[in-house]
Amino acid sequence: MKVALRLFIVFALVPAWFFLSCKKNKETEATFFLKADPVKVNPTAAQGSSSHNITDLWLYVDGQFQGAYPIGKLMPIVTKNESVRIEAFAGIKNNGISDTRIPWYFYQKLQYDTLISTGQHIIRPFTFNYNASTTFSWIEDFEGNAGVTLVKSPISEVGYTISSPENSFEGKSIEMELNSSQIIAQLESAKSYTLPFANSNVYLEMNYKCNTEFQVGVFGTGTSEKPAMTVTPKQDWNKIYIQLAGVVNSEPKASTYKVYFRFLGNGGNPKIQLDNIKLLYL
Repeated sequence: MKVALRLFIVFALVPAWFFLSCKKNKETEATFFLKADPVKVNPTAAQGSSSHNITDLWLYVDGQFQGAYPIGKLMPIVTKNESVRIEAFAGIKNNGISDTRIPWYFYQKLQYDTLISTGQHIIRPFTFNYNASTTFSWIEDFEGNAGVTLVKSPISEVGYTISSPENSFEGKSIEMELNSSQIIAQLESAKSYTLPFANSNVYLEMNYKCNTEFQVGVFGTGTSEKPAMTVTPKQDWNKIYIQLAGVVNSEPKASTYKVYFRFLGNGGNPKIQLDNIKLLYL
């Protein structure tokens, strides 16, 4: 009991800052901090808009996953005072859902080999390019002179209009609106597209703005419409990545598919606007 009492007294006399200081020094000796600013996407002219909704960076250090960090936050890089290889993947909200964040493999990863003094805060731009393996089946930004590649579906009570530049996301966008007595509005891609089976990386990218929920899905020759998700209202322009693999792979399957956008009347004036549509897969 006397020995234990003496040990307790010795440690009790050591100030708490001593232990905190040791811990802090150990971390400082092995860590620097990286912040990505700005974060951009750099498409080619054939890949459409540079708009994105990258929310996180999935960070690997020397091949080991370190964490997914929200854009704008400092990322601690443990170096052990040695050169390290940093790899970063862009991260997005799958189907726009915060709880389903995933690496977006349609963008190439960024890689750096670096030796930076510990304790430093480094700010550098992160610019992502599309993965060379990405297939763009359909791109529609409503800017060309060849006509719009969306058409009014036979069941729709209204067609579409082209928004004025001041009401668009970039340049021009498309909009559909129902009046108080109309029931259904639907657009569909003018063409059918071949999409791969047994592949989880089949997506639709788009910017949108709406005061009502609307449905996005696909249908093929001889198949009924397959809804992929219901998009919720957004007062401001938003970017979303919608996974289509589930509905493309569900039975009955079709050799080709069209994409559709549908919303219903609600007794008011429901309206949706769309821009920068991209149908893509890896």
